[in-house]
Amino acid sequence: MVEIKEVKNKKDLNALLNLPWKLYKNDPNWIAPLKMALKDIFNPKHPFYETSRTKSWLALDKGEEVGRVVAVVNDHYNKYQGEQVGFFGFFETINDDFIAHTLFETAEKWLKEEGMTKVMGPMNPSTNYEVGTLVEGFEDPPQIMMTYNPKYHLDLIEKNGYKKAKDLIAYKVMVPFEMPEKVVRVSDRILQKSRVKFRTVKKKDWDNEVLRMHEIYNDAWEKNWGFVPMTDNEFFHTAKDLKSVIDERLILMAEVDGEVVGFAVCLPDVNQVLAHNPSGKLFPTGIFKLLNMKKYVKRCRVITLGLKPKYRKMGLAAVMYRQLQDNIVACGYNEVEMSWVLEDNLEMCKPLELMGGKVYKRYRVFEKNL
Repeated sequence: MVEIKEVKNKKDLNALLNLPWKLYKNDPNWIAPLKMALKDIFNPKHPFYETSRTKSWLALDKGEEVGRVVAVVNDHYNKYQGEQVGFFGFFETINDDFIAHTLFETAEKWLKEEGMTKVMGPMNPSTNYEVGTLVEGFEDPPQIMMTYNPKYHLDLIEKNGYKKAKDLIAYKVMVPFEMPEKVVRVSDRILQKSRVKFRTVKKKDWDNEVLRMHEIYNDAWEKNWGFVPMTDNEFFHTAKDLKSVIDERLILMAEVDGEVVGFAVCLPDVNQVLAHNPSGKLFPTGIFKLLNMKKYVKRCRVITLGLKPKYRKMGLAAVMYRQLQDNIVACGYNEVEMSWVLEDNLEMCKPLELMGGKVYKRYRVFEKNL
């Protein structure tokens, strides 16, 4: 007999957080996340919950946890997009149709009670965090801040009436990039004739740098599919989390006459270290593994590249990629993931393909009318 149990206390929450360690224990490509990071996103004091609310459930079979789901109402998203959309996220289950159906049914019922007319997901918990179900590219482990799931998730989700809303793609680019002659020529001209200058982020001036990036982030992505602006508190909270893993040589700021007009963030793939820390705990030994093995990280991920709208037609994106490549080479990385990119964002896809980028992973966001 399957029981669906609402998460109401610390014991239930720990069971929900620990479930992936049961389900993926024999999967060599699963990377155990840091438990402190998981606990943070479920902490009611996290800035995400200033504009959102959630409800979580566990599925139990004979008292054993076998599945979970979180339903999300993001009031900030709905106000911004002018919709009444709820979300599901953090979905995990054994390969069982009934358990999956019961979890979705429970989450959808609550979302309808909250006045939602459509559900989308997975969002863990929004497009500003981890998004989508992996549907292609199971051969390689995920990079930092990207999702992973068994192949059977696709079938279970579709059997519950969900249809594709959008695919998000990840490109793999080997270092050095295959910079087309035209890109080199154009970027040379821009660097010589324009007033644009590039610099790396100033970690000593971190708070002010974050302010500059936040302004551009919300400005640059305001018309993107699925976008929801991050509040000041939320953006600073995320930046604080990432500060411990960044390589400041891989965060570029573009300036015109002293004004920051664009930025690119590339993160070392610390998942290469976390793969050797299966407990997900920092103490007593996890912290030493992170510190000692960080120098062996050879992959990195470009998580975002944004420009203020009025500067997009200047060709600065190509110049930023070229500048970023030079820094990546100098830092000793040999492989870059560019993700995630909307499948129909040709403005981003074409340059990546010209640089030798190959689509090697595909993530799907689903939707369903309630």
